[in-house]
Amino acid sequence: MPTFEGSTIQAAIQKGLTHLNLERDAVNVEVVSEGRKGFLGIGRKPAIVSLTALPVTPPKTAVKPQAKPSKVAAAVTAPTAPQPQQMTPAHKRDDERALQAVKAYLSAMAAAIDAPAQLKLERASKNRLTIQLITKKEGLLIGHHGKTINALQYLGQVYLNHHAHSKFTLLLNVGDYRERRNGILARLADKTAREAIATGQATLLEPMPSFERKQIHAHLADSPHVITYSEGEEPHRYVVIAPK
Repeated sequence: MPTFEGSTIQAAIQKGLTHLNLERDAVNVEVVSEGRKGFLGIGRKPAIVSLTALPVTPPKTAVKPQAKPSKVAAAVTAPTAPQPQQMTPAHKRDDERALQAVKAYLSAMAAAIDAPAQLKLERASKNRLTIQLITKKEGLLIGHHGKTINALQYLGQVYLNHHAHSKFTLLLNVGDYRERRNGILARLADKTAREAIATGQATLLEPMPSFERKQIHAHLADSPHVITYSEGEEPHRYVVIAPK
């Protein structure tokens, strides 16, 4: 083991570290002699230390545990749910079969996020469908600002586009959420229109799904004072309300 001398123990250690080109925490220090100051330089002895390099341990590569899939992600890949990305050939598409299948698909999705629901299909017109989800966990199915129900509606619409012969427009509803949301959108449109008229400047609304943007456009379509149009790219497209 190499030894190093210095006027003090710390000086001896530093001399050894410099010689070995190592950091303090990379060596083991053994004090051979603490040294002696002596009297007027008489009898002085240097401090002596022995430095031994510690074995280098290769750093362990942290293995990140695989994150558990979220309930929504699990719902998308639920084995019991039909997969909307597999398109049925046009000549084999059947409306009634597609409607029953999309109900089963959405039912499996709702169950996968711990909000089991009964589904009731209604036809507002020949090609306009409403599926009412009856559940004890309405808040969970609706989600923050309607994000969950809108996501489920989008997936259901994609499924119908791929598997039904007719071109259906699908609307999902939980309780009276859509009715309450329609009232909110109407009040928002009126309030924003008044602001645009008062300031003489265009006002931007927050991004929203296309069917809600259409409601804003329709609500203000006959206004003699403002015009509406959409800007931006999905899913961040928004409505602009501007004075005429």
